[in-house]
Amino acid sequence: MNISTLLVLVTTISFAVADILVTIPNGKLRGRKEYSQRGISFYAFQQIPYAKPPVGELRFREPLPPDNWNGILDATYNDKSCIQFSNYYNANISNYENEDCLYINVYTPEFPSTNLSLPVMYFIYGGGFLNGAANFEYAGPHYLLESGVIVVTVNYRVGAFGFLATGDKIIPGNYGLKDQQMGLKWVQKNIKYFGGDPEKVTIFGQSAGGSSVAFQVMSKGSKGLFRAAIAQSGSNIVPWAYQRSYKTLAFKIGAALGKPLNEDTDSDKLLAFLRTIPAKQLNTVSTQVYVDNLFIDQMTDGLVFTPVIEPEHETAFITENMYEAIENGRMTRVPLMIGMCSEEQLGKLSDDYFPTEIQNYDNDITLFVSRNMHITDRNKLIQVGQTIHDWYLKGRLEDDKAGTIRYLSDASFTRAIIRHAELQSKFSDVYFYEFSYSGQLGGNTGPFIDGAGKVKHSEDLNYIMTWSNWTGLNNYPKDDILTSDRYRTMLTNFAKYLNPTPEKTSLFQNLIWPKVTPDNFQYLNIDTNLSIQKNPRGEIYQKWLKIYEENAVRPLDTF
Repeated sequence: MNISTLLVLVTTISFAVADILVTIPNGKLRGRKEYSQRGISFYAFQQIPYAKPPVGELRFREPLPPDNWNGILDATYNDKSCIQFSNYYNANISNYENEDCLYINVYTPEFPSTNLSLPVMYFIYGGGFLNGAANFEYAGPHYLLESGVIVVTVNYRVGAFGFLATGDKIIPGNYGLKDQQMGLKWVQKNIKYFGGDPEKVTIFGQSAGGSSVAFQVMSKGSKGLFRAAIAQSGSNIVPWAYQRSYKTLAFKIGAALGKPLNEDTDSDKLLAFLRTIPAKQLNTVSTQVYVDNLFIDQMTDGLVFTPVIEPEHETAFITENMYEAIENGRMTRVPLMIGMCSEEQLGKLSDDYFPTEIQNYDNDITLFVSRNMHITDRNKLIQVGQTIHDWYLKGRLEDDKAGTIRYLSDASFTRAIIRHAELQSKFSDVYFYEFSYSGQLGGNTGPFIDGAGKVKHSEDLNYIMTWSNWTGLNNYPKDDILTSDRYRTMLTNFAKYLNPTPEKTSLFQNLIWPKVTPDNFQYLNIDTNLSIQKNPRGEIYQKWLKIYEENAVRPLDTF
């Protein structure tokens, strides 16, 4: 290659890169061009600040709008995720961790223009409110972009940084949820510059992301920021998505760092002290406090560092019980798509602590009774616990793995997700699904067990999002590819038309997905063949309804 040819090539490349510019009120951005696995081009604008860095005096405070910048911001990469508890989803996340992490990514299938008006899908990652990231390697948008929607992914604070709370107005908590909300406000203000329609925003998320979606639907401050919601394997009434011992835990962190304080009077002193601690040290200590204070089963009793019900104050995110709010329609009444995998807790079989966990249940029958029932009488706890045990098991848990897994799935995920759909169907359109397709793309390496479903928690996400080890759909069986195309199209149809199957097509076997109604719970079962079914979990779900009705003490927070 001669020098003149090289100069032409360099000039052409430089012009192409420089030409992918977007100007928003905060300043100019430079993006880059990417391609999906099928060779379809899209445009990526990454690591855009949507709030001021939550450091120093902004630690444990609601997010504030970002500053403007001069020149052109390089938005062609993302190398920051929020500090977090663990990195079992993606080891590379540990290389990105930074307290300065409130950034948003925008991916558009067409060259950005204010003349466009594309639907927008706003993704909230899961990870138990303890970990996760919006980085390209963790939440790749490739599949979804092929359906002609804009995809937005957002970092939000997790762990103690996002959910430490003292039960008062000093450290009210829910900072991670407030970050998500701030990101939605950013979308309303800026997405038109990328070709998106701010009136056609759909929020979606999986696991803790699905629970976050439900919290956003409930929060008065999020009203008007989106027109539809998709909650995958999550709800704000699943028992693990609500923190119960937050005040004690917050002060335990202070004590572990050498500052014992009175939890009844010293919230302001705790806040001032914690703001002086280096971020990595605070994360290390809060992680250890988390480990030291594990409940017997946090999945049914409430995880540590999760959302809380705040006292009334100007920037409160939620101030009332979640269950009561949904039951009475106190939420943004938008169309909802919600569902679950066929056996959410199947992954427990490969957990190292599973034998110890089931031994604890065998030794104490009252552990079958979730704390959200608010039963305090020991004799009644034993009675109710034995009743629930007998629905699933004939003897000890260690002798019946299938019954154990079914119980854990229902107690921590499915009963609440079904109930959420049932309650909200009184006030808005609700589409319910069960993801039953077990394929290589989902990572279905087992172990499996007779008598239980075959799709564990998070498998369905692999059919719509790409990950760091993604090698392309062509490397998977044709039924995996078909299921991915179906699931992706259902979600993007919902974002476009507020209906996952707006018309009969061969892709969906000419089925029309019916809405859930209060007196007719129909849903879509997603397997190799699609099918319309009725009453998920059947008789066992009805037993859960009855035992809560007869024994739980109102008001309910979760279910």
